[in-house]
Amino acid sequence: MTPNRVQRGAKKRRVPLALLIVPIALVAIGVAILLALRGGAVPIIGGGDEPAPPFDFIVKPATAISTAPDADEAALSASADQVGQAITPAIDDLYTNAFLDPSNWRHDDYDEVFETFAPDAAATAEQSVETLTLGATAGDVFQTVEPGKSKLSYQVLFDPDGAPETVVVTVIFRATAERKDGTYLAIESEGEFFLRQVKGQEGWKITAFDVTRGDHETKPPSSPSASTSPST
Repeated sequence: MTPNRVQRGAKKRRVPLALLIVPIALVAIGVAILLALRGGAVPIIGGGDEPAPPFDFIVKPATAISTAPDADEAALSASADQVGQAITPAIDDLYTNAFLDPSNWRHDDYDEVFETFAPDAAATAEQSVETLTLGATAGDVFQTVEPGKSKLSYQVLFDPDGAPETVVVTVIFRATAERKDGTYLAIESEGEFFLRQVKGQEGWKITAFDVTRGDHETKPPSSPSASTSPST
């Protein structure tokens, strides 16, 4: 089962939480005492990145592709929809981790993105970080990222025995990023991911991909109150 975003945030802690809290608390106390003795201001320790904005792909009905002449098309179609439902959370998390989660793009931490890929494909994906994610220096450039209308569609190839073998996911992803200088970038990611069930790994994994970016400058989003404000 794909972890939800709360679970994913907790998963980032790679060492016991107590081992992190105790040293930080001791350092904070020491700094506070030192500054108090010198008459300085005591810093406030805490805070962090805000959570990722809510995001869901619009999912179209899956297309079943049979390789047996006497296949039960209705049964394959229903099975294709089930496969799509099983994969959708992983693609949702993929794009959330790659473009929307500030705890990733602000710190150039895209490890969770590459967990969706099979080992051989992950090596290629890591070399395509500027295409598959907000970018290695996104934290220096952007202030916020908000998702737009995004769509998924599936083609599921079945083997002669009627088992799903390969899934082609066509993705159209849209988002709007505000830069720190106040300008805006429309993010457009389109392409296909090819998934298979890899021996020794749980669930469907991306084994190949063909994704392009068509980012371009855009205007600031219109304020919801702008069209309803009374004229003067």
